[in-house]
Parts: sequence; C-alpha cells; structure tokens
Amino acid sequence: MSARGRLPLFALCALTGLATFAAPAAADTLDGDPQLGYVPVEELSYEAIIRPGKDYEAELALRVALRNASTVEQDAVETLVLPRGSELVALAINAGGDWREAEDSSLVGGDVEVGGVEQGRRDPGSIWVRPLESDDPGDLPAVELVAFGLAPRATVQVELRLRVYPTLRGDRWQLELPRRNAEVPNLVDQRRVLVQGLGEGESFWVDDTSSAGTPYMVTRSEDAVAVSWPARAAKLAQLDGSFETSPDKDGRGGRVRLVLRLGPSKAISPDHVVLVVDGSLSGASSLAKDSGRVFAQLLDQLPESTTFDALAFDREARALLEPSRVEGGAAPRVDDAQARSALGAALTALRPGQGTDLRAAMRLVGEHLSERKAKRPLVLVVTDGMLPPSVDADVVDAGLRDALGGAARPELLFVIDDPLLNARGLPAEHPVAQLAAGLGARISLETVANLGPAQTGELLAAPRVLGELDLGLPKQVVLDDALPTGLVAGDFVVLEGRYEGKAPTRVKVRGRLGRSKISASFRALRRAGEPHALVATSREGDAERAREEGLVLPDWYTPSMRRLATQNLAQAGRVGWQAVGQLDGDIILRQLRSRVLPRARACYNKALTRNQVLAGQVELAMEVGKGEVMMAGVAEAELNYGDDALVTCLEEAAWALDVPAGHLDTQVYQVRYPLDFEPPEGGRPPSTGERSDPMLERLLDSAEVLADYQNHLDE
Repeated sequence: MSARGRLPLFALCALTGLATFAAPAAADTLDGDPQLGYVPVEELSYEAIIRPGKDYEAELALRVALRNASTVEQDAVETLVLPRGSELVALAINAGGDWREAEDSSLVGGDVEVGGVEQGRRDPGSIWVRPLESDDPGDLPAVELVAFGLAPRATVQVELRLRVYPTLRGDRWQLELPRRNAEVPNLVDQRRVLVQGLGEGESFWVDDTSSAGTPYMVTRSEDAVAVSWPARAAKLAQLDGSFETSPDKDGRGGRVRLVLRLGPSKAISPDHVVLVVDGSLSGASSLAKDSGRVFAQLLDQLPESTTFDALAFDREARALLEPSRVEGGAAPRVDDAQARSALGAALTALRPGQGTDLRAAMRLVGEHLSERKAKRPLVLVVTDGMLPPSVDADVVDAGLRDALGGAARPELLFVIDDPLLNARGLPAEHPVAQLAAGLGARISLETVANLGPAQTGELLAAPRVLGELDLGLPKQVVLDDALPTGLVAGDFVVLEGRYEGKAPTRVKVRGRLGRSKISASFRALRRAGEPHALVATSREGDAERAREEGLVLPDWYTPSMRRLATQNLAQAGRVGWQAVGQLDGDIILRQLRSRVLPRARACYNKALTRNQVLAGQVELAMEVGKGEVMMAGVAEAELNYGDDALVTCLEEAAWALDVPAGHLDTQVYQVRYPLDFEPPEGGRPPSTGERSDPMLERLLDSAEVLADYQNHLDE
C-alpha cells in the first residue's frame, strides 16, 4: 500500500464509510492469440481427482482436456486457481493415448509486465506449467499453463498433481475447491469430482450431498464446493505438522515450509447442558427462538439422565427457567416435557436488549454450576459474535472461575451466528476467536435458523481454538508472511519463508489451549523445493531440449492479458462486491450530544444538590457495534469530592447512546467521551461540557479496509 493511501486512524472518523470487497471470483482464464479475434482452444472437460494420502496430506489431480478447434497449430495460456495451501508436485500430458511425465525446467527471465518471463517460441506440442506468486498473503495459490503448437483439431489431456492439506471436520476429511470463471465461454461450465481409493461401500460428499456409491459427481464450475470423504488417518497428535527445507543450488540458503495442524477435538459427552443466549440488539431478531429449537434438537440426542439449564444476557444476565426448577442444585432432565415447554415459551418471549455482558453471563453460569455439582457440564453460548473487546478472556474466565468455587469447570462451546463471518471465515484476530482461544473453548460458525438435527448433533464435536501461537525459529529464518495468532482444531496453516546460510534443523511450536500450554518440536526434512517450471512434450525427442531451453510466454501474450489474469486470481475465493456502510465521527458526535450529554448534565445538576462545589473531569467509554451499545461505563473520574451516585448516574447516561447499524457492518467502534463539570460561581450557572472531541477508534482492521477504498478512489 502506498503512503498516500494509508490514512491515519483519526482521519478515518471523517469518512462516511463505504468499504468494498472483491467482485465475485472469476479466477481461471484461457487466452489465445488476439489477432485471431477469438480463442480457438477450448476446454472439453475439467476433473478434480482426490487421492487420499498419508495422515493429513492428500494428492489433488486437476485434469483438463484442451482441444484446438482450428485447422492450424495454436498456442494457449491458461491460469488455474488452486485450493488454499496447495503445492505443485508434478505434470503429465496425454496427446495420443500414452501419458508422458514432465521434467523440471527453469524460467527465462523477462519483462515484469508479462509475469517476469521472456516472450518467444518453443517446439510444437510442448506444455509447461509454473506456480504463480501471489501479491497478497490472503490470495489463493495458482498456476500458469502454457501450451505451444497444439495440433489442429486434436485434444490433449493435462494433469496437474498437487500436494494438498484437507481439513478435518468430525469424522471426515474436507477439501474446498475454489470457484472457476463462468464468464469465459471456452472454459467448461461443469466440474467432475472424484475421490479415489475409498473402501468398499464408502462414499464421498460434495457439500452435503453423498455420492451414494457412484464413481463421480458433477458440479457447476462457478460454484465453490467442499468435498469430503471418510477419515481413516491414524490418531493425530494434539499439535501436529511437518517442517521441510529446500536448499538453493548454490548452497548459500534456501526455502522453508512449515505445515501445522491442531488435532481433532473429541466429541463432548455432557451430563448437564447450560444454554446461554445472547439477547443483545445486534443479533438476529429470531436468534433466541431459533436457539430454543436447536437446543431442543440437542436435548433429544442426549441420554435421558442429562439435565439442562438456560440463561440469557444483554446488559445483564438472567435465568430463563423458573427458580423452583433449579433451587438447591436441582435441574430438569431432558425428558421433562413441561420444563422444556416452559423454556421454549421463555425464549420466544425474549426481547433483544441493550448491552453484551458475557462476563455477567459466565458469572451466573458459575453460580448455577456451583450448586448443581455436575461432573461433565457443557455451556453452549449462542451469539452473533459481536462481543466487546475490552472484556477479554481473562476477565470472563475470572468471573466464571470465582463463581464456580470447587465445582467442575465446564466445557465451553461458542456457536457464532453471523452471515458475514460464515461467508468469509473467522480470522484468528477476531475478538470472539481470541476469546475462545483464551478460554480454551470450542467454536462453530453456523446459521442457527438452518440447523437440522444432524447438524445440531455435530456441534458436540466442534473444534477448539489454539491461541498465542509462537515459533522458535533460528535467526537466519525469515517468514514470508506474518504468523497467525491462533489455529482452529482440524484446520491447518502453511508457513513459508527463507533461510540464509546453514539450513535449520528443527523448529519448536508453542501455543495455549485455555489455561494449558502445549508445544511440539519438528525435525527438518530436506526435500526438493517447488519447481520453477515443469515441461512435458508430445514427442519424446523434444523433452531434453525443452527442459534445457526453459519456459517462455508466447510473443502474442500482452501485458493487459497478464493484468486481467492477475486481477482475477486475486479475487478468487473472496466475497462478491458488497457495499458496507460504516459509522463516522459526525454520526457518533450527534448522538453523544443529543442523547448522552443532556443526561450527563442532569446527573451533575442533581449531584450539585448534594454538594454545591462538586467539580472535575469524567471520561465515558462505550463500545458500539451493529446498532447497539455492547458495553458502557465511566472509564476515568477525577472529582474533587467522591460521589458514587454521580458515577452510577453517568454510567446510565453512557448506555443511552443510540447509533444506527451500518449495512453489513461488522466493525466494533470504541468511543471515548470526556466531560468537564464546573459548579456555579459568581452568578454563573453550572456547566457540563465536552473537554475535547470524542475519539472514535475502529477495531478489527477497518483502517486497512477504508485505506484500500481510498486508494481505489485515488486511482
């Protein structure tokens, strides 16, 4: 990002925010000589073939059939987006019935405008592939396929073999295949999906649809799909991974690649379940009712001896069951139809309120559990994830721990109901992810309204979150991208970097699951790095010359083609264009002056009836998100005389802030409002005024989002 586009944080307050996210992914492209006026090379088929491998690795073969429909030889350049974390391993082609394996080759350096590769010609029938470097850490990997002199009216099959890392979801491995470009007419509009090596009677799934024993399934190529298959891997360690080094040819340095995976979380078998519903204004209006339906589905799947309880929270926490049902440590069983009906009615009648005090909710949970004395309690928190960052894991944990006394600590499970997080995923830096990591909790992103009985049962196997991820790397190793702060169980992270001098022999990884610290050490394995380029030829005698000559791009391949391909790849896997409204300083200031300041003035005037010389400075603090005040109070108070009643009254004034919700705005805004109080003197009336303009601080990376948008406007 240029210095001109990076705005200071305080300047963001003046922007009436409109943040934009990338257009619908149009990742893959297929180009031909533009002088022809059309692209004579077309895809006839596109297959994704998954071959499960050892432990957490698998091989993905992308097999493309390219046909030259013209009467003369033609070149083609195709870019293909790959699943996250993929690594190119091999290439093979089939032009006449026999598969020919590719050999390692090199790049011939050239103009950066066309990808840093020289332009020229190569022998007909030679096909090259090279990995493309991404411009942004969040981009998906991709490869560039270059074909020279495809025979007229002939078809060639090309198979790319990739090393991939599926995620573990319950008892299945899962691999996400990115969407392809539906707007390019010479790309096939269907994708065939196969999973090879399954056991007898086993099936695989595309999203939630089973193959039902058929060898393949067909999907639309424009759809991103999740392919899953039965997990038969050996038991994974709590923190597993691999560490590889690839030395340069001159021996002066090389590349490192570290793959980390948090082992799967064992399903919970609770003897007592507490439902905790976020009743704040930021959640969906039907969240409480939907939570009740899902909770009922969960209770139906638990043993009859299991007991349950339920709470709700906004600014305060409150029990949802009648006191008589939980007095003295009692609790209704899951087969108590009357208690379940009463709970359903209470959730249906629940109305959203101001505030999001999870600390108070956990304190009340602890009080109930201290009386219940359950051995394996589970606390199921259903929330939209808009939790005040100021109330961190240590604060929440302290409230729960102090109230529990000697009772068993519960398993915590956060079910996050937010459409944007469901679409984009939950970054490790998000407050709710950090909270879950600090508490050692499990977490699941769901649309609660759509959960059926089967999906509800799977919540018990939701993954944990590892926090405070740290690497013990030698000084000569530098990572390409910043280390993530956490890791979700079943998922993986691929970290790459470079070392200078002697290759590292070991790396130590540390993290924290709740209050427990875990670590693992991985010995370095030496292996060849990802090839600069691979080449295969349809004629056996051309292979050696092609390998020695190296990859070039066709002389008709223009910088504009390169730019379009790069832009399309950068958009792959991202959410479509979304206009996202964000609050600005003027909106906040108007609300402070119309709703908070008059109430603060009334508080001070009443306090003067108790002490006519009371004076000082007070700073109010509010955390706002999705149209609600999540937390409010007095951050600082410097008064010449103590007055607890004034402080309490000012806290209520802070809660009176009322702000609109921006469209699809998931930002958390932190507001500081400093006030001066001066008593009457010499005939002058008392004064309550602003000491300075309020400081509006965006959390959750909004500075980068709006700065990127400003860059877009400046171009």
